[in-house]
Amino acid sequence: MHTRRTARTRAAVLAGLLGIAGAVVAVAPAAQAAEVDWTSSCTNDFMGPVGDTPTKVDISVSPVKDTYTVGDRVSVTWKWLAYNKVPLNSPISVPADSTKPTGDIQLSGAQSDVFALEGPQKNPLAAPGEELKVQDMTGTLTLTAPGTLTLTPKGYRTITDAGIAKSTTTCLPAAGQVPGVAATLTVEGQQTADPVISGPAESHRGWEIELTGGNFVPNATPQLSMCAADGSDCNPERFTANTLAIDGQGKLTGKATLTGIPTQFRDGAYAVKVSDGVKSATYPIAITTYVAPGPREATATPDVGAVGDVVNVRGSGWVAVGNVTVVAMDADGLPVGSTISAFTDAWGNFSTPFTITDPATTQIRVREGISSVKRVFIPFTLRTVPPLSQNASVTLNAGALAMTQAGDGLDFGTVTMNGEAQTVKANLNQVTVVDARGGNLGWSLTGSMTDLVAANGTDKIPAGNLAWTPSCGAGAGSLSAVANGTAGPLSSSASTLCSVIADGKTSGGKFTADAEVALTTPKFGAAGSYTGTLTLTLI
Repeated sequence: MHTRRTARTRAAVLAGLLGIAGAVVAVAPAAQAAEVDWTSSCTNDFMGPVGDTPTKVDISVSPVKDTYTVGDRVSVTWKWLAYNKVPLNSPISVPADSTKPTGDIQLSGAQSDVFALEGPQKNPLAAPGEELKVQDMTGTLTLTAPGTLTLTPKGYRTITDAGIAKSTTTCLPAAGQVPGVAATLTVEGQQTADPVISGPAESHRGWEIELTGGNFVPNATPQLSMCAADGSDCNPERFTANTLAIDGQGKLTGKATLTGIPTQFRDGAYAVKVSDGVKSATYPIAITTYVAPGPREATATPDVGAVGDVVNVRGSGWVAVGNVTVVAMDADGLPVGSTISAFTDAWGNFSTPFTITDPATTQIRVREGISSVKRVFIPFTLRTVPPLSQNASVTLNAGALAMTQAGDGLDFGTVTMNGEAQTVKANLNQVTVVDARGGNLGWSLTGSMTDLVAANGTDKIPAGNLAWTPSCGAGAGSLSAVANGTAGPLSSSASTLCSVIADGKTSGGKFTADAEVALTTPKFGAAGSYTGTLTLTLI
C-alpha cells in the first residue's frame, strides 16, 4: 500500500546500531516528483528483526529538465522528511558520528539497474527514545539509454560503527507494501552497448573468483561490490581485495577475494557487480559454505606434556569460515579445565595454541559448536614425573683478524704502443679475510699503489693510471655485512677495497675481496717491462 503526493522529491533514512531506520529514495525532476510513503520491515544483522516503521521519502534532482539526453549525469539529493527514534529497549545509545545511511532505487524502463545513494557518517548522540538524525544522502546517476525511465524506492540500510562493533540494519517494504513510482524521466539519444561480466556460478566465503567482461569505458577504474540477488544492498566490503582492471578496449580481467566474515553475507543467491563509473554489469553467483572433501582431523603437537605446557592443536576438514571448540577431557570423558575457540579458514583448517591446565587430562576434544557427532578426540599423555636437566656449556676464546691471498702477481700482459693511450685489465688475486675476534668490531682492507717503473729506472707509469672496481662478499654463516670500496684510481694513499662497520652487534665471518683492475698505458714511453707494487693492508 502506498500514497503519492506531487511535490519536490526528497528522502528519509534512519538507523542505529540497534535502532529501526525509516527512509527510502525516489528520483525525478521537480515537476515530476512524488512523495511516497509505506511501511518498512527492518532487520539487524546481529539482533534479527527489530520491527516495522513508517517510511516517507522526498528527493530532488538537478538539473531539472523536461527532456534529458543519453550521457547526462543527474545529481540526486535524498533529504529526510522525518527521523525514527532509537528503540527504548536499546541497551546503548547510538554514538555521535557513528552511522552512515545508504539507499537503493529500482531503475526500470529505459534502464534496468539498482541505483545506490549514501550519506556521510555524521550524526548527533542519540539515546534510547531519541531521534537518530542521520545525514542526507546524495548520488550521481548517469542516463545511459533513451526512453522513459522510472525510479521506485526499493530499500535502505544504516551502517553503525560503534567502535566495539559494526552493525547493519536493512529495511525493506513490509509484507503487502509496494512503494509507488517516485519519479519519471524522459531520455532521448542513442543507446550504447551495455557492459557484461561473467565468473564462476558458485563460490565460498574467503575464496578467490576470476572475473572477465567487456563493453566498459576504456581504461576506467572498476568498482566492485557484492549485491543481493535482485541487485540491491550492494556492499564493496564483501570483497577484501581484487586485481581487476579495464584495458584500452574496455575489457575487464582480474581476480577478487570474497570476505570470510559470515555476517557480511550468508549462504544464498547474490550478484557480483562491476561499475566503470558510468554503467555497471552484474552476474548471479551462489555463495555456499565450503565442505571439505575429507574426514575431520585434529592433532596435538606434542601429544605428551605436563600441566602448564602449551601444545599446538591443528585440524583440517572442519566447517569453513567457522569455529571449533577445544577442551581437555579426563578418563571418564568429562571436560576438565577451560574451553577455547579457534576459527577455521576458507578451507576448514585451523591451528591454535592450547594450554594443559588439569592433571586429569587424558585426551583433547575438538568439535563444531555443541555437536555430539562432529568431533574428534586426540589422545594425550600427561607426564607426571618431572624431567631432569643437565646444563651444557662451552667457552669460546677470541680468535684473530687475518687475511690470505690466492697469488701475488698482477700481470697485464703485453701492449704494443701505437701513439694512443690503451687500457688493459687484470683481476686482483682473490683475498680472503677471516674475522674470528668475536666482538663488536669492524675492519677495513685498503690498497696503495706505487708508480710502475721501467727497467731503465727513469721512465714511469703513474700509480693513478691504475684503477680498480671492488667486489666483496660474505660467506655462509657470516655475522656481518661487507661493503664494497669506491671504484676509482689508485695512488700512494690508501683506497678502500672492502670494509665492515661495527653496528653494535657481534661481528665476524669469512669474506672475499675481489677487484677488476684497469691499467691505462701512456701514448709514448720507453719500451720494456714496468713494475710496481700494490700493498694491501687489513686493519
